[in-house]
Amino acid sequence: MTQGAYYIVSETTEDRFGEADNLVDALRLARNLVQESQTGDPLLIEHDGRVVRQFVLTPEGIVEEVPVG
Repeated sequence: MTQGAYYIVSETTEDRFGEADNLVDALRLARNLVQESQTGDPLLIEHDGRVVRQFVLTPEGIVEEVPVG
C-alpha cells in the first residue's frame, strides 16, 4: 500500500477499483466508477486506513455523496 494514496473500494465486496495520488483525482475516479456500479452499492474513498468519502448510485441514476459514519 502506497502511503498517502487514496483507494476506491466497494463497501459491499471490499474489492479495490482504483487508486489516486490526491483527493481531487480520487473524487473524479470514484464518481465515474459509481456510475457503472449497481444501484445502492456504496463506493468508498479510503485514505490512511480511514473512509473519507462515500458515494452511491440512486435508482434515478444520480451519483450521490452520502455521509460517512
